[in-house]
Formats: sequence, C-alpha cells, structure tokens
Amino acid sequence: MYLKIFLYTAILLATRTASATSIGSIQGTGAAARAGTYTVEAIVTGIYASLKPAGFYIQDDKATADGNPATSDAIFVVQADPNVKVGDKVRVTGTVREDDAAPSFGQAVMLEAAFTVISSGNALPDFVRLVNSEFAADKAERYEGMRVKFTAPLTVTDNYSLKQRGELTVSAEGLTYQATQFIDPNDNPATGTSNSGTSNLAAVNAYQAANDRRSLVLDDGSSATNPSPTPYLDARFRTVRIGSTLSDMGGILGYGYGHWRLQPLAGAEAPVISVVRPLTPPAFGPLDLKLASFNVLNYFNGDGAGGGFPTPRGAKTAADFQRQRAKIILALAQMNADIVGLTEIENDGNGSTAAIQDLVDGLNKAVGAGTYIFVNDGNAERQTNNTDLIHCAIIYKPAVVRPLGPPMVATVAGVFERPPLAQVFITRRKERPDTLGFIVNHFKSKSSGSGANADQHDGQGGSNARRKDQAVALVEFINKTVMPAGATRIVSAGDYNANYEEDPIDIMRAAGLVPATPPTSASYVFKGLTGSLDHAVVTPNLVGFVDVQKWHINSAEPSVLEYDQAGEATDLTSPFRSSDHDPVLIGVNFAGIRNATAGRAANRLFLYPGPAAGPQPFSLDGVPASAGALTLDFALPQGGIRLLSLHGTPAMLGGQLNGYTAHLAPGIYVVTLRGQGYQKIQRVMKE
Repeated sequence: MYLKIFLYTAILLATRTASATSIGSIQGTGAAARAGTYTVEAIVTGIYASLKPAGFYIQDDKATADGNPATSDAIFVVQADPNVKVGDKVRVTGTVREDDAAPSFGQAVMLEAAFTVISSGNALPDFVRLVNSEFAADKAERYEGMRVKFTAPLTVTDNYSLKQRGELTVSAEGLTYQATQFIDPNDNPATGTSNSGTSNLAAVNAYQAANDRRSLVLDDGSSATNPSPTPYLDARFRTVRIGSTLSDMGGILGYGYGHWRLQPLAGAEAPVISVVRPLTPPAFGPLDLKLASFNVLNYFNGDGAGGGFPTPRGAKTAADFQRQRAKIILALAQMNADIVGLTEIENDGNGSTAAIQDLVDGLNKAVGAGTYIFVNDGNAERQTNNTDLIHCAIIYKPAVVRPLGPPMVATVAGVFERPPLAQVFITRRKERPDTLGFIVNHFKSKSSGSGANADQHDGQGGSNARRKDQAVALVEFINKTVMPAGATRIVSAGDYNANYEEDPIDIMRAAGLVPATPPTSASYVFKGLTGSLDHAVVTPNLVGFVDVQKWHINSAEPSVLEYDQAGEATDLTSPFRSSDHDPVLIGVNFAGIRNATAGRAANRLFLYPGPAAGPQPFSLDGVPASAGALTLDFALPQGGIRLLSLHGTPAMLGGQLNGYTAHLAPGIYVVTLRGQGYQKIQRVMKE
C-alpha cells in the first residue's frame, strides 16, 4: 500500500514538473518576453503589495532554470493581494505580456495568474553578481526580475523624487556629471578657447549616453505618493545627499516607466545608505583675504516692514521668509568671508527697507554689530541698467578692506539682465596694503530662449548665445572699466550659468582669464547631473596666489529640505540646503599660497580628462629609466603661459610634486615632460 502511494506521488510530481515551462525560455534573449499562456514553477523572491500593479517576483531555482545566462530566470506575477511568502515555491499559470502599456510598463509580467503553493521555506536563488564597471542599462534585460547584487558601492546621483515618490537615482560608477563639465562641444582636447561650432558634439552625446547606461532607480517597493516616513533617510542627518553610497547593494531588478529599478529587499538585505556631510567650510592655509560668492535663492524681504508677501520670486509668507533668512545668515556667518558677492537678492535698491540692508542687519546681529556693510551702488530704488527683479550685490568687512573709488556696474545696454557689479578694495590688515578688484556676476539662465538663443542641443541649454555675449561684455568691463579703476589683480565670481567646458567660459579663457576650479568642483545638480554653474575666474597674475574651494552644503541635499518645502520642519540650526547652489570660497595670499594642502589628501593632481569611474592620479611612475633627469613645465592651456618649471629625477619629483604645486590654483594645466629621448605632453587637473 505504501509503495503504491509513493509511486503515485512520484508520477504526479514528474507530470507536474514536465508540464511547467522554465521562465528563461519565456523571457528569451530578445528585448521582450514571448507572449502566451504558460505554467511555471519557481521561488517567490519579493512581494510588493503597494506597487501599481501589485504582485510578487518569482525566480527559477537551479532545478528549473534553463541554464542560459543570456536569459532572465525571473518574472513578475500581477496579483492585487498576493497571498504568498518569500521562499514559497509556487506553481503559476498565467498570460505573459511585455509591452509599454499598463500593467506591463515595459516589464515582463504574468496576468490573470492562478497559483498554488507547493512548499514553503525554500532557499532563495543566489544573487547574480553584477560588476559595476560592466553594468549597462541597455544590456540588463537578461537580469529582469532577478535577484542581483553589485560588487562595489552604488552612488546616489539624484534625490529629486525622494519625497514625492520614494525614489533615488543611483549610478554603478560614481557621480554622473553634466557632459559639458568635462567635454567641450567644440574643442578636443577640452579646455581650449573655441566658442563656436559643434565639432566635438559626438563626444558630448557619448558622455551622456554613458551616464544613462550606468544609471538606474532605487525604488522603495511602493507606488505611494509622498510616502511616510520618507524612505532611505540617514539616521543621523535625516537626509540623503547626492554622492552618498550604498555598499553591497542587493535587490530585485525590475523595470517600469522607462527605467531599470532596484526593488528593495527586507531584513538584512535592506538598503543602507552612507551619508557624509561637510560640517565646516573648507580649510585654507594662511590668507590675506577670504572671498566668497553665494546665490541666496531669491532673497526677497517683502515690503521690508513685515508685509508684502507673497513676493514675486521668493518667500510666499512672512514665516517662510524668516526660515529662509535664518538659514542664509547661518551659512554666511559660518563662511566668515571678508568679501561676499551675492546673487539672486531682491533688486529693490539700497534703502533702509531693502533686501540687502535686511540681510546685512541680520548677519551683523549674528556675528557682531558693524561686522559687514554693503557696497552702495548709488541707487535707492533699483540697480542701474538692471532689467530683472534680482540683482548682484557685494557685502564686506570694513575692518578688513576699504573701497578704492566708487562701485562699478556694467553699463553696456541690451546685454545683461543682471549686470556685473565690481568694486576695487584695499586691504587694511598689513602696513603695506594690497589692492584687489572683485566682481560678482549672474549670467542668463539655461531655461529659456528662442531663435539663436533656443537650445541648440549641444549640451549647453537655452540662451547660450546670450551668455556668450555677456562673457564678451564682462571681459570688456574688466579691461576697460575695472582695471583702469586701480585693479591689476581681479577675481570675477558668481553664477555664470555655464558649465566648465562651455562657450562663455571658453571666451574668458581666450581673453587670458583663468577659471580657478577643476571640473570636479561642482556647485549645482540638475536632473541627476552634477555640474558647476558657479565659478571663480581670476586674472593670470593671481595664479599661485589664490586657492578656490566650494562648500557643498546645498546642491547635494534634497530640495525638500528647503524652507518653502520643509515649512515648520525646516532645520534652522543647519546651513544645509539654504540655497540650491553651493557657495564658492576663494582664499587669497598676496605673498603666495602656501601650506594650502594641510589636512588634505597627499595628491591633488589627476589626469584630465579622467575615466568615468573617477579621477586617476597623475604620477611619474611610467617614465622610462632611460629618460634620466626630467624637466616638468606647468602651463595654462589657453596660451602656454609657463607657471612652474621643475627639474630632477622622476623619483625625486614624484615624491615632492604635490608640495611643488601647492601654490597653483585648482584647475587645468598642461604639463610638458622632457628627458633624454623622451617627451610627453599631458593635461592634468588640480583639485
């Protein structure tokens, strides 16, 4: 009797297994699964009752898999109220679809599914190990629905949808930069001085395509809007910053709404994000002056008497303005700069109720009466030649510097919406004073333009022609107005609305000016792409006398921390997300920058352009022994101006290279290496 039951059970199991189809044969090696009605047996790997559509993922185990690594062994079963558990082995019969319409949304799904649980508590299929450098979104179909784990950390590149949809965009190979941060649309190699044409457009498009291939979405396993609590927030800082990392990240690789999506797993496999914040401003060596530029996010103080809200561009309520004001003042106080150029501050003159007076009053209340005053451009109602609701402004410490002559506003008509504001300053700290010209700028934004100013699809956005005209006018303003006013050394800072390798910056390079930051020194994030719209551009006679750093308190933080979205939950004790741009800090030492690398990594020199995975250190390790003693010349790329010449053996120079170049401003340099029978020209980036 027992033998008959055993034989009957064995025959039943064999029949059931024989009638099941491997998921891999349904998925196939093409872009879409084979449509039809199938029966499969597989292990439940993840249950997502809050997705739209709801359901669960199943994956073949070793016994039922087709053994073909080119096919996916998993599929999503659409089920409104999935009554299964992870680890269940289920037998499912349903109709397979994979198309762009609901409920597939580009993912293979089983619909109208009938299932039975065969057994529970089964071991889950092993993770497919994905090598970060080999991951490509356009080749991920073979892993659809499967359990995957990356071999190296993933990097958060966008947090815009975190609050609303519980999503983060992550990259398999570090930050995703704006293509024009590293790739010049009309110069190859980059950092040239051409500012027209699209001869290098293919490289721009290729760079962006590479960004797309290594990016995917970290979902929260739900389709809820404004999920509460907001997922993935760091326990200490209650934020997720761009640049944060996820180590040993595993999940189920789903698809939907045009993106591959990592659906999170529970328990020990749940995503853990590592967040690091720069709690203090960057450190400098000994300085004579500390300068800054800061976009203050449409700082409008209403009518200046507590009313006048909502304002045209800034705070909508008086309470919101007080939150914005507190965070801006805290950031400025912690920067503690001697001179600050401000952008996006209300263009309502210089009277007692003006926004600039309100900001200075609040700042002085925080740091000490009389610490700062503002440069009075002479117009009590509205800045001269300004056609916008916002303007550029300068505040400074009168105990440290005093103005030499009146302020200067670029008066060329029809070019600037927000004209550059300049002031020449004389230092007070030393018996023998120094002079410095400081200019704050705010070029036309990328968001609009028609005709010649329409987006030319070259990576530079709208109104590039307008910004090019503004760059030309700025150069003329420097040469014909600011320098004759008594400044041979000039720092021109602010929001140029142009990334590092774009045409307006090239125009300034062609004029002999030097962007004193490297392209990795970002200040703004747009649609998951990191770039730098904010720059410190200096006259070449300041190279060696300035160090430029950015304090990354804003662009990496989610916008939901801003006063207008956070509301009463705004953290008034923190400068983080006080604006959407990072402030630029410029250290000046008129005797030469020294000890500027104290406390930093030993090497600040990297090959340029570097690989997508991150900067590659510059070294002399590859120089052949036959070259003997080397001569290294460091020059600016725009004109071959030699700034530094070194001579010695590769071993001697290599060990001291960072010290020898400590005085050079961050940015791009051309290094010429010469030895016996050996010569090489290499572009390097100093961070």
